[in-house]
Amino acid sequence: MLNDTKRNRALLYAGIAAFALFAIVPYYWVIRTSFLTNIAAISPDTGFIPALSKLTLESYTQIWDRFAFVTFFRNSIIVSVAATVISLFFAIPGAYAFARLDFPGRKALFYTAVFTIMFPWIVLTIPVYEVFYFLDLVNTLVGVIIALSIFVLPQNIWLLQGFFRQGIPESIEEAALIDGHNELTAFLRVVLPLSLPAVAAAALFAFLTAWNNFLWVFVLTTDTEVRTATVAIYYILGSDVLREWNVLMASLVLLVAPPVIFYGLSRRYVGEGLGGTPG
Repeated sequence: MLNDTKRNRALLYAGIAAFALFAIVPYYWVIRTSFLTNIAAISPDTGFIPALSKLTLESYTQIWDRFAFVTFFRNSIIVSVAATVISLFFAIPGAYAFARLDFPGRKALFYTAVFTIMFPWIVLTIPVYEVFYFLDLVNTLVGVIIALSIFVLPQNIWLLQGFFRQGIPESIEEAALIDGHNELTAFLRVVLPLSLPAVAAAALFAFLTAWNNFLWVFVLTTDTEVRTATVAIYYILGSDVLREWNVLMASLVLLVAPPVIFYGLSRRYVGEGLGGTPG
């Protein structure tokens, strides 16, 4: 007979296992369906673990050939990477200024930037479209990149300024100044290398936000040549592929793969960056 400690531990593990199964099964179902034939994907006779004869890569070849997914995928990568780099280029010095420098209006500017994170994006669609139309940036990748960079920037400033404020002691910069560095070289050679975990975390969140964004790409683009994968899937849903669940699931797998890979490459830094620990 189990004592109370072992019984509680067994119940805890059983609950964790049930929750993990509940969370994993939908992902397994998406991947499973993406490798099935069209008939097997909708057939009730297809088991939870399908037979090898029903598995195929046909859905992946179809999504590339029938819907120009190469163009959409390339656009998503270009837009996401560019928006991440641009937002970090401005967020890193901006966050450092908010964390270390004392200048008039510092708190007002910072809280204004943070407030934009909580502001519903859908409310801004009309004024944003009018501004970008006036600047002739509608229906261009440059316009999408600028829009996503602007809306990712406050998120990165908020994350990085907290790290600069709490994760890196001011004594480190003071020691660098005593060693002969000026404020700029102390930041570039001492503070910035120590901030790599936070920068990696900010880059991950910025990339995910840009990659998964639907609203701004949908509002600012109409041509197929400048659509990203998220918007392309919306149009695929409205096409004749509506009943081809294997093709839809294959497009979802392709859409999720880059963020997963990016997280795998940066996860050693992300935990440290979110925990406020210098690298």
